[in-house]
Amino acid sequence: MDGLSYIPALATVVLLVPVALLGRRLARLLRQPEIVGEIMACLLLGWVLAARLDWRPHDFAGWALLEKAGHLGLALFLVGAVHEIRSGAGQLRGRTVAFTAAGSALLPLACGALLATWMLRYGGPQLRGDAPTSALVLMLAVSLAVTAVPVLAGILADRRMLHTPIGRLAMAVAVAIDAVTWLLLAAAVGLASGGGQTTPYAAFAAGVLIAWAVRRAGATAAARSWAARVPGAVPVALTAVAAITAALVTARLGLTDVLGAVLIALALPSDDGRGAWTRAAHTVGGWGRAVLPLLFAVTGMSLGAAPLGDFSWQAVTLALVLAIGGKLVGSYLGARAAGRSPVTSMRLAALLNARGLTEIAVLQTGYQAGILTPPLFLALFVMALVTTALSGPLLWLIDRLVPDETDTAEALPVRPDDLDRRPRQLKAL
Repeated sequence: MDGLSYIPALATVVLLVPVALLGRRLARLLRQPEIVGEIMACLLLGWVLAARLDWRPHDFAGWALLEKAGHLGLALFLVGAVHEIRSGAGQLRGRTVAFTAAGSALLPLACGALLATWMLRYGGPQLRGDAPTSALVLMLAVSLAVTAVPVLAGILADRRMLHTPIGRLAMAVAVAIDAVTWLLLAAAVGLASGGGQTTPYAAFAAGVLIAWAVRRAGATAAARSWAARVPGAVPVALTAVAAITAALVTARLGLTDVLGAVLIALALPSDDGRGAWTRAAHTVGGWGRAVLPLLFAVTGMSLGAAPLGDFSWQAVTLALVLAIGGKLVGSYLGARAAGRSPVTSMRLAALLNARGLTEIAVLQTGYQAGILTPPLFLALFVMALVTTALSGPLLWLIDRLVPDETDTAEALPVRPDDLDRRPRQLKAL
């Protein structure tokens, strides 16, 4: 009987591979990012197992292991994704990036605060939950401001826009936005765990100190020469062990495992995007990417086990309207204020509206920290998928309905070696 109790867990793992591949294949046929199809397929698998086959979470052996493996996979993936973001920070320059990033972040942040206001007044206890008001407001603001760097890179590569001025500008703006939103997310998690007292601020200060110490140690000449002499597997192993340890420690301290992984990613030396530590971050991120379907299936099972009455169409509709409106209008106005042409501004807005896997990571962090209730998480989850899927159709619509024009505004300079570089997270898509 004990052996049979593990059948649901084993069946879930076995089914994930063909289901994920099928989702990616369908996404390609629909000219969508593959990650969108994979998320939807694995989420549906988990929901069917829980809601139709009555495989309830926590009722079968192995559930805790599946859940922990999914969250650690997310943590490892973020080591590669966040390191990619930080490595691209050197490309951020000029008023064009600053103005576009400000418009693409500030208005969505305000829309998130507006969504939180509605949630506090009309959401009800099942939707609103019992998280501190400050944490909920900041969490919803961050959720609407995110732009997915890995998925955006995939969209640009598919459309052969990756090394064009508009493609590099979109990536630079997304890097700037996500760098800020991760800091705000850490503050939201701290507020949720510490109730707005000194604990979150002390935790944040300690995290910054740890990241600075590791960064300084890794950047010394001795560390660089040592990394060059040892086999490539050593930096990979050290990065993986450090990320898993930091994730488990921060989770144990009452924050979130994602925060520990992000700190490790920020602490790793960037080594010009070509060295041993960058390869290690990319490898570890690839391992985490391979495990992510398990996280999507586990999330689907959790949602399938929740009462259907908890689902709120009002929350989904309002989140979609505010998320899409805030990103499109804010990004367009920011780009126009920076001197970009109307067509270029519209294309930038369509690209920056993609939230993708970065948004899923943000929502998982808020859900794990107890800020988001299951129905609110589901509403924002739907918003993340819809906004990501809209990028392709919006670009197609702009190309056909709006006359093309030459954009003579300031463009980001293209260095010769940039033409040989592809974002390392593209292979994970």
